[in-house]
Amino acid sequence: MNTNTKILIVEDNFVEANHLRLMLKNAGYTVQGIARSVSDAKENIAQEKPGLVLLDIFLTGKDTGIDLGKFLKEEDIGFIYLSANSGQDVLRDAKATHPYGFLVKPFREQDLLIMMQIAGYHQKHSIESSIRKEQLFQRQLKDLISNFGTWDQYLKQICMALQPLIPYELMIANYVSDETSKNFFVGFLRTGFSEYQKITLESLQELMSLKLHELELILKNSMMEERIIHHNEYEFQKKKMEPTLHKIIGNHLGMKSNLTLPIPLSISKKGKFVFSFYSKNPAVFDENHLGICKRLQDNLIYNVENIVASQIQESQKPITLKPLENQFEGIIGKSPALLSVFDNISQVAPTDTTILITGESGTGKEKIATAIHSLSSRKNQPFVKISCASLPATLIETELFGHEKGSFTGALHQHIGKFEQANKGTLFLDEIGEIPLDIQVKLLRVLQEKEIERVGSIRSIKVDIRIIAATNRNLEKEVAEGRFRLDLYYRLCVFPLQLPALRERKDDIGILAQHFIRKFCEKLNKNELHLSSESLKSLLSYHWPGNIRELENLIERSVILTKGEYIDLIPLPVKASSDNLHADEDFGQHKTIEENERAHILNVLNKCGGRIRGEDGAAKILGVPPTTLASKILKLGIKRNHF
Repeated sequence: MNTNTKILIVEDNFVEANHLRLMLKNAGYTVQGIARSVSDAKENIAQEKPGLVLLDIFLTGKDTGIDLGKFLKEEDIGFIYLSANSGQDVLRDAKATHPYGFLVKPFREQDLLIMMQIAGYHQKHSIESSIRKEQLFQRQLKDLISNFGTWDQYLKQICMALQPLIPYELMIANYVSDETSKNFFVGFLRTGFSEYQKITLESLQELMSLKLHELELILKNSMMEERIIHHNEYEFQKKKMEPTLHKIIGNHLGMKSNLTLPIPLSISKKGKFVFSFYSKNPAVFDENHLGICKRLQDNLIYNVENIVASQIQESQKPITLKPLENQFEGIIGKSPALLSVFDNISQVAPTDTTILITGESGTGKEKIATAIHSLSSRKNQPFVKISCASLPATLIETELFGHEKGSFTGALHQHIGKFEQANKGTLFLDEIGEIPLDIQVKLLRVLQEKEIERVGSIRSIKVDIRIIAATNRNLEKEVAEGRFRLDLYYRLCVFPLQLPALRERKDDIGILAQHFIRKFCEKLNKNELHLSSESLKSLLSYHWPGNIRELENLIERSVILTKGEYIDLIPLPVKASSDNLHADEDFGQHKTIEENERAHILNVLNKCGGRIRGEDGAAKILGVPPTTLASKILKLGIKRNHF
């Protein structure tokens, strides 16, 4: 954060507010003022907009710091929350306002100054990232206009260029001419990271069982003002008696939200043009996306006018489309939930931003971390992994930071820790939620100050690393219950990546199953096998508490046991049938992840007769090391008499 940045302190405790002011002043920052309530803060902001706000969550009065946080977010003013550890609900509400950071009271002056630097990084990166993506799109448009081909080819290129800016699953472009009956229409449905299925007017007509002139009339009447439609209004649109474009798209393609952008062409007397973006996510579009569209509008107008003129004059040149290369080798799937993760990775991988990957066990967090490293500028540097869950508490510090010879009993040699091993590269801290509180304090200092001390040494060593952390725990719940430091959580959660559970991406189950079948057929030198329709149905109806890892293990067993050409039986831990299908679909809505995990482990242990190790043991079926399973059994309170 630039020391010229004016800072507003919002804190109702005068002693703490004044202490903050003195620390900031000593560091060369300019304190614009101190406000003791939300109303005081708004008055101060109305007089002079600050560059950053230090904001206590619990303020006197009816409005809290979180209420002010929502206001600051709307005003595009960065802020840092100040508070002692808070409950899960408070943390969830605070997180939703997107602060630059969180300082836990009491804090040192060094903690404050480092958090100020982090806030400056957030602010700069957020602005630069948006500018970078929009500038890239502008360059792509410029390249396109010098080499555009057919209507369809050109719009597909625009479609692919817009994807990092607008998170859609279907884009429709429509031009209705006032001079001819010709209707230029094309849609692109996203089916993979760089794969799009073309939707023509004829295919839409066939889908709706309408006559062509009826569909063209619907499209003509669907030209509207720019707008964002979320789920509730979308459902209202779908219930209308008369057919509309939104009703067609919603009923037949499962879309639940829409962003419509008319392009005001200077050749508007010749017709109307509109871009329409759709998503299965009921609330994915917001005013920021509309703002992006408006900023890009001038260039879009210029390009669209040229392509419209080209179509009318029928003077076209061939164009070669350049599909994006597969950047996510080894990660299988094309569901919207997974593609959204890919889009986020594409944005954050080239930076040095700290990433927190969350998701249930078996969702592929390590593969995602590997993909991020391979797409980063550090790809030719070390990628060091450490599983925090597999280390005894007494060894975590020395494994992370190293130790000197003779620093403790048994330290016969100097040991270089993971942080030093990963210097210039990436350190992947798997299962970060398992680190004890005393080590969390030391880890926070290292992340903030970018230097370590080996156990038994007084010499600091500078390290240059990118941190990727992962956990299957709900860290917000861990913070609320005092098992994880709030400031460490915010230091790690600079860019969160939530991986979907397998039951949330059922479109990928068939693809994944066939991938694993090929893999194990090749490994076991067996002829190619296929899933029977009944087997696939059983896979789709199962709730998958073990996610992809569980699916892989079950497919391996199925390949071993299958003697014919088709896999007719999948040895699911719980038989999926039409009787429990509805319960499976609702699975997880009434239980926590830990409760689901406990029930699943108990179920597998029962089927294995309580065996943990060996080929028929529970650890093999669950796809985890026996030591990890034993640790989980202890943590989840599973006793021998339970199975």
